[in-house]
Amino acid sequence: MKHAVTLSIIGILSVLVLQGFQCASADFTGAKVYIFQQRDYAKAIPLLEKEVQTNPQNEEAWYLLGICRGELNDYPGMNQAFNEALKISNGYQNEIHNARYSKWGGHLNSGVDYMNRASVDSSEFYALSVEHFQKAISAWPDTSVTYRYLAYAYKNKGDLDSALHGYLKAWEMGDTTESAVRAGLIYISKGEKLKGNFETVNADKIEGVKNLQRVRRNMTKGDVQSIIGKADKVTKGPRGSNKETWTYAKFNLTLEFQGEKVTKRDVKPVYNPAIDSTDYHAATEQFEKAIAVLEDARKKDPASSDVVSLLMQGYIGADKINEAIATFRSQLQKEPGNKQNHYVLGVLLRSAGNFEEAIASFQEALKIDPEFVDASYDIGATYYNWGVDIIRLADEKGEETTVFKEKFEKALPYMEKVSQSEERKNNPEIWETLGTIYARLGKTSQATKAFEKADSLRAGN
Repeated sequence: MKHAVTLSIIGILSVLVLQGFQCASADFTGAKVYIFQQRDYAKAIPLLEKEVQTNPQNEEAWYLLGICRGELNDYPGMNQAFNEALKISNGYQNEIHNARYSKWGGHLNSGVDYMNRASVDSSEFYALSVEHFQKAISAWPDTSVTYRYLAYAYKNKGDLDSALHGYLKAWEMGDTTESAVRAGLIYISKGEKLKGNFETVNADKIEGVKNLQRVRRNMTKGDVQSIIGKADKVTKGPRGSNKETWTYAKFNLTLEFQGEKVTKRDVKPVYNPAIDSTDYHAATEQFEKAIAVLEDARKKDPASSDVVSLLMQGYIGADKINEAIATFRSQLQKEPGNKQNHYVLGVLLRSAGNFEEAIASFQEALKIDPEFVDASYDIGATYYNWGVDIIRLADEKGEETTVFKEKFEKALPYMEKVSQSEERKNNPEIWETLGTIYARLGKTSQATKAFEKADSLRAGN
């Protein structure tokens, strides 16, 4: 990304006329000699500082002091002197604007140049890029774009905290939606990393809770053992009966079997392993910060698909599905023609297990844009997930069902359409899912072709 800022200023100092007070002091006259005849700004500065202390209403002296400080890269001092001059009058307003713009533009261009030259093998250029962007900010603190560029450099350098501060500052100053999107992305990235740490540290305990929840009535002995292993104790029922009681001390679990099937499941006391939730709560905090900045961005730019997509990730990451559903439903009452909001609402409803309403929301998005590939895919995916859920529930109850076939049949035309789209035709996951649907429906030949296509794409053919 290369953004050039150029400025043509022909002799800022040449426009100055040796004018001033009729009785100019020796300090002021000497400072002008250093500036115009010798270009010795360092020697001019103490004389000008003495002049403005003696004569604080000398507007030209303040202005020249700003010019000298700027030439020596003392931008805070430059701006302080310029502001003092402007308090007296606007006589040097244009010259001050041009001087600030010149310094700002020069450093901004240098920062962009160094950032474009930086790479893994020349990472020192990132530091130089940061240095110049910081100088540009110091020269002209009121430009939001400079903070965004500074954030680019920090992000490329790997300093996410500093990049985040830059993006937030730019957004606070009225920058484009891009700064809010990038800030939201960093918050979500930090949240996902913390959530990953939480899951890694507590992996065994989390898996134990999940496995315990999977053990249900009507499950076979073999399935129970494959999920949670062998029982600590097996107690046979009365002679002649086919009853057994299995005990798992770790889970406080007691299972009663009649033959091969679980007839009773009892967990006393409730299995509650000590899980360290520190990283989980820290992750939630990051997701909530993402939600805050992205909701603010959505008010400014409601049509931004990037904002809406990240906002959805933030809500899901923070486990605030119901709040997100309410938010997007409310928004759709104001903007019923917003296809992106219909799509996101569908994703959220599916996450909440509400398949029927999710499909209806995706279909609303397709009505607005019949070529909206993501909506077509997610209708197919939702029907597919619905069918898988039906199979799972039937297995838990020990029942046979063919109801899932209806859902797979409805998923099929959407997945077939997506598999032919330019956006998704080379995605092996699409063909894998399509093959699974064909297989579940007994369409062996189509299933084989779909699986072969998936394998071919993975192999790069």
